[in-house]
Amino acid sequence: MKKFVLLFVVSLCLFACTATKDAAYKPVDARDVPERYIKDFTKKYADIDQKNVKWAIAASDSTVYYAKFNTENNKCRVKFTRTGTETFYEVPLEYLPSDISDYVSANFQGYTVKNAYITDIKNQKSYQVEIATKGEKKNLQFDLKGNFNSVVE
Repeated sequence: MKKFVLLFVVSLCLFACTATKDAAYKPVDARDVPERYIKDFTKKYADIDQKNVKWAIAASDSTVYYAKFNTENNKCRVKFTRTGTETFYEVPLEYLPSDISDYVSANFQGYTVKNAYITDIKNQKSYQVEIATKGEKKNLQFDLKGNFNSVVE
């Protein structure tokens, strides 16, 4: 009986862990997105076909929505909140400034760069770089010249 209970508890924990990992974002239909976010998106990205935009809502905050889409040159993600929008343009790692790669190698040994974005938050552009090692991830912010600014929480 003890083995059965233990197996049940372990199975439940595994199920909960996998469910929370995928639950950070929930896909939604554009009809379910607040009208103000749709208007902001179409105003800023008038040349993007709305059929190619994938909308999602943050599982942790029902007022935060994301729009994912592709432009001619790269993948983009826009985060809509009550206080404003944040735009993330994916940067292929081969185009990441060498100053950023050098900084990560020198100051975060054992970490590798997984993703890089140019962010536009409140009209301030910067690089945001996701680095990872076994079981740990960090986001670093750099200015457009490749100088380190901060660790992003």
